[in-house]
Amino acid sequence: MSASRNPGGRPESESDTRFFDLRESGYTGAINEQGHKVTAGPEVEILQALRAAGRRS
Repeated sequence: MSASRNPGGRPESESDTRFFDLRESGYTGAINEQGHKVTAGPEVEILQALRAAGRRS
């Protein structure tokens, strides 16, 4: 078993593993509690609005 990527070295759950794998692959979008990409819905709309606001400042 490889070293944990969790803070403090806690063992990784399946959702933790999916989360870390997505981030390490370069994915920067929303990720739900189960560690899956979120590509539609309110979470995505919020992130898009925040990115747009950041570009305006």
